[in-house]
Amino acid sequence: MSHISDEDKSLFAEAVQGTQKLNPRKTVATAAPKSRPSLRHKRHSNSREPGELFQENDQAWPSRVSAFEYIEYQHPNCSAQDFKRLRKGDFKTRFCLDLHGYTELEAEKALEHFIHEALQSQARYLMIVHGKGYHSESDYPILKNLVNYRLPQIPDVLGFCSAQPKDGGTGAVYVFLKNQR
Repeated sequence: MSHISDEDKSLFAEAVQGTQKLNPRKTVATAAPKSRPSLRHKRHSNSREPGELFQENDQAWPSRVSAFEYIEYQHPNCSAQDFKRLRKGDFKTRFCLDLHGYTELEAEKALEHFIHEALQSQARYLMIVHGKGYHSESDYPILKNLVNYRLPQIPDVLGFCSAQPKDGGTGAVYVFLKNQR
């Protein structure tokens, strides 16, 4: 066990003087898209091609979220028990997508392809690392907002939420997919 010296405690207190503690649980609820899925999206999801995953809709982007905001979406068909498990990160994931370094267009295509592959493999739990947008020229994290906007448009997504700190915290999301069997 390490012991922190009085000098180190004093230096730390001096360094953080005048700062305010962030609220790590500020939640931004993401509304499901209001448009109705087109006929091609009513078929069984395994028959979809990568270019057909997102529902067509004219919905404007929801309000932008910041780098440290917690995001989540729960489809009405997602049980409270499954969503609680998702929030805890209480699952093994074989599928993880890291979007660091992608442009918005590249990230959208990669996200679509990733979800398609996961559905084909009958995966249920995924993780997507979108980052916090520190190197973005924008005032908000572009890829985080893209993920927050696009995932609810995929009919097979039952829910998603910001990851646990050990998995990237608000720089990543856990995703729960419908059972494909």
